Amino acid sequence: MRRKIPLRFISRIFWTIFFLLLSAAALIITDLLPVSMDVSSDQSDTIKWVDFDVTYEALKKAMTLDIESYSSDTHISWIDTLAYLGSRYGGNFSLYQEKHADDFAARCRDGETISEITKDMKLFSYYQEAYGAVLGGFLGEFTENGNKQYGLKAFSPVASGYYYTHYDDFGAGRSYGYQRHHFGHDLMLSTGTPIIAVESGIVEATGWNQYGGWRIGIRSYDGLRYYYYAHLRKDHPYNDRIYEGMTVTAGDVIGYSGQTGYSRKENVNNIDTPHLHYGMQLIFDETEKDSPNQIWIDMYAITKLLSQHQSEVYQPDGSKEYYRSGFFSERSYYQDELLKEETERLQKYYELHDRIILSDPPVSNDLELSSASASDDNLTSEGVQLPILMYHALVSESKYQNTYFIDPDIFASDLQYLKENGYTTVTVSDLIAYVNNEAPLPEKPVMLTFDDGYYNNYLYAYPLLKENGMKAVFSPVGKFTDDYSMIHNTHEYYAYLTWDHLREMELSGAVEIQNHSYNLHSNDSIKPIMKRSSETDEEHVKRLQNDLSHFQSRAEDFLLKTPSAFVYPYGAYNQEIETLVRELGFQATFSCREGMNYITHNPECLFQLKRYLRSPQRSISEML
Repeated sequence: MRRKIPLRFISRIFWTIFFLLLSAAALIITDLLPVSMDVSSDQSDTIKWVDFDVTYEALKKAMTLDIESYSSDTHISWIDTLAYLGSRYGGNFSLYQEKHADDFAARCRDGETISEITKDMKLFSYYQEAYGAVLGGFLGEFTENGNKQYGLKAFSPVASGYYYTHYDDFGAGRSYGYQRHHFGHDLMLSTGTPIIAVESGIVEATGWNQYGGWRIGIRSYDGLRYYYYAHLRKDHPYNDRIYEGMTVTAGDVIGYSGQTGYSRKENVNNIDTPHLHYGMQLIFDETEKDSPNQIWIDMYAITKLLSQHQSEVYQPDGSKEYYRSGFFSERSYYQDELLKEETERLQKYYELHDRIILSDPPVSNDLELSSASASDDNLTSEGVQLPILMYHALVSESKYQNTYFIDPDIFASDLQYLKENGYTTVTVSDLIAYVNNEAPLPEKPVMLTFDDGYYNNYLYAYPLLKENGMKAVFSPVGKFTDDYSMIHNTHEYYAYLTWDHLREMELSGAVEIQNHSYNLHSNDSIKPIMKRSSETDEEHVKRLQNDLSHFQSRAEDFLLKTPSAFVYPYGAYNQEIETLVRELGFQATFSCREGMNYITHNPECLFQLKRYLRSPQRSISEML
């Protein structure tokens, strides 16, 4: 006997099949298009989402083409290669074939331009920007252990010699706190494994997070990538030199793996298995950084690529810390911008120098000087010759030393050289007294300046100055001094002076305190003193007035005197800022330009004073 199938059952099967087919069609279309990309002309140009579906094989091939062609006539950028492939596949790299990358490279070598090759690819510019944002800090020129090269300059997040396992877990479900997706990548490893900075940048966040436990957030120099490292070790999560606002170099040890997190209470191990959760957030719009619209990247394929470049580390005897072994430096976005600004400024300075010195007859003294200029007195060899040496920090451990952080023994030898060659140290007050005909200058004056206000200036420079009967000018940043006056941290490498330190040194007569701004020496801009694009002229003037005046007020409160000189942060200034500084009552300013100063009885000679940067790469005799 044949049974009848109810009509409602047949209807249910029909609609089930219909919706399955509809869902499958939607998935196919989704695979062919980038998710949430703004392609209509009436929407914002800011990218709203990036599906980084690039496979390890495609990354490796594109990187190889880039590196091998770097020194050739046709450099094939891996970003362009991947953007071409992304456009060809609609972002679905399961379709990847190596011959497609080779075809693109061949066309480039044959002389076709990128625009010609991609003229029919409407989404090429999107993929170029999106993939460029993800991978922008990974390839470039760098020096490692004395070898200059071009290639993969980003590092694996796990130190060399430490074992880990991982799989593609991006988007997996998580239930602690609430149901959510896992927008990061987990590396399973042992507790205490040294964790490495993937890319150079600035430490933006440290401390406890309910979900991530002890964590570190580092922003790339171009601001586009935010690296998040979480579940660090209980009781000792960070390398001892890590603090918010500091600069880290790719390959530095930043912390140690653990299993903290999933707790509102700090320093708790509530994660079952020790592992590192790390991820990359793209930030095209700063207002979206902490919003629900965050853009996180699947790091599985990238992690496989980075395993080719791991940081060697060592642990000094008797220390609980690990540090990178060997030397690594790179030309970063930040350094490139500084170099560009410095080159343009020096070019303007030398052009003006030639106009003043070489013109016949010389130009008149009422010439309006540009931001890179100096007064006539500073450009002639009349008056008392005054070399000024610029120091920043003195640190005893060689791993911390660089152009700006030098060995205290170098400073000690400098003082010995000055003493043996008849130099006498002077301060700004001495110069002002001479200019105003109140007191003479010594036969061979020299000025020693220390910028930024590091605690190690008190630890090393101050005792050496007193021991040798010499004087120096210290110019701290007010905000740093306020902060460290509250926390009382005295780490040799990164701590700053307190107001108590400054008062003690000022009263000793060995140190004179001058103004280096209250809070215009930050890491969020190369030239924080300059006018911002969002500011009006009036707002810019008001901001500078408030900042400089606030430092003066703090100095009056704690030192019972107000500084007479202003030291330009990063050496950046222009004519308008110089005018404002004078109006605020400062009688001298210091630049970062190099050269000899000539002090006369004309007050103009004390503005835009030049200084020689004291780095280990040059001797004091060369500068003097």
